[in-house]
Amino acid sequence: MEKPIMSVSGIRGRFGEGLTLELLRAIAYIQTKHSNGAGKKVIIGRDTRPSGEKIQNALCQGIRAAGGIPISIGIATTPTTCFAVKHFGAAAGIIITASHNPHPYNGYKAVHTSGRLFNADECNALYEDYNSGNYLSDKEFNAFSASPEIIETTAVSAHIAKIVENVDVETIKAAKIKVAVDAINGAASGAFPQLLAALGVKYEGIHCKTDGDFVHNPEPRPAHLGDLEKLLKSESDFWGGFAFDPDGDRLVVMGENGEPICEEMTLALSMMSILASKKSDVATNLSTSMVIDDVAKNFGVKVIRTKIGEANVVDAIRKNDLLLGGEGNGGVIYPAVSMVRDGLVGLALIIECMAKNDKKITRLTSEYKEYPIVKEKISIVGLNPIEVLSKLAKIFADEKIDTQDGLKIIYNDGWVHIRSSNTEPIMRVYAEGITQEKAEELAKMVMDRI
Repeated sequence: MEKPIMSVSGIRGRFGEGLTLELLRAIAYIQTKHSNGAGKKVIIGRDTRPSGEKIQNALCQGIRAAGGIPISIGIATTPTTCFAVKHFGAAAGIIITASHNPHPYNGYKAVHTSGRLFNADECNALYEDYNSGNYLSDKEFNAFSASPEIIETTAVSAHIAKIVENVDVETIKAAKIKVAVDAINGAASGAFPQLLAALGVKYEGIHCKTDGDFVHNPEPRPAHLGDLEKLLKSESDFWGGFAFDPDGDRLVVMGENGEPICEEMTLALSMMSILASKKSDVATNLSTSMVIDDVAKNFGVKVIRTKIGEANVVDAIRKNDLLLGGEGNGGVIYPAVSMVRDGLVGLALIIECMAKNDKKITRLTSEYKEYPIVKEKISIVGLNPIEVLSKLAKIFADEKIDTQDGLKIIYNDGWVHIRSSNTEPIMRVYAEGITQEKAEELAKMVMDRI
């Protein structure tokens, strides 16, 4: 049986196999204890996976057993759930999602009372207590109700109102923008139409049900977005296309005529919107594109690089009091709204950027070089990733390397980053170059060594 992965990115696994209701109930109990949640609200939000409701019931038992008050906000994006924790004054929050993983995966993300995700130390404290057996027996848990105390229905509208407060709505409305959106029948399906209505933006959507039927690979990359491409090619009045992942914390863009655009450009476009009027350094991780450095240089700010993991980027934003951060996988973190990757925020910021510049997506992205990036992965079942990385570090010892997180080998015309995944039993190999050939060459160089 494949064990669930428990990392800084939360817990993920195959539901009903390694990822059991007993495990998740115990973690909810421990998190409520760690958050001093006795007598206080604990928010639960979930994406559209069919297993989400069963998991919510188990979490309610764990929260109640620790003295907390479980509050369900139903189907909601990860950023909406994080926003709701702070908005409703909760002690903690729990997100039921496996993000971009397909069925039958599901998972658990722990939310701090401030509305950010738990960082590495906080996650590890939960896992240590679980591994030590510091939770109740099944019989004791089953004495508690598996229903939420309250069903809260205003979280999405409150989140959207906060986003709208932080963009130039009048300029957006005046631009008369129309976009296409693929929500993969995930958590953003019910939220993005409300946001676009508030911004005065017309749209056509596909896969916008909340039934959890992920009709294509849920990883939001151009290669998986053929339906969105067809929609964009079918009409001539679109300004661009957008696609969410299942829990709505990531967003990718597509050209107005269906042109593929690298997911790394989501953060770059959001930076262009914010930095045009406000100056701030930007935090991102080691595997994010060099285009972020180009945008930052153009606006006279610096880029702070962190270890992989959203929580590490958030820690850098907090430590340096930054206005913006994010990751190259389509994740935008805008603290003015919430301290978490937020696909709805990214949607609003990029539409604002189009409106302010009176330019459609392809004209905006053409202002910066879109460096080719290759993303590969290798199964590490039965292998020790630490030993593999140690051997690679010796092989490339004469090159410029960064061992902050795995191994990053840096050249003048590109880089390659090798590390074990936080969410799957694989090793990721990301490479970027000034040409597609260079990126492929760098990736192959390392893959051959492995």
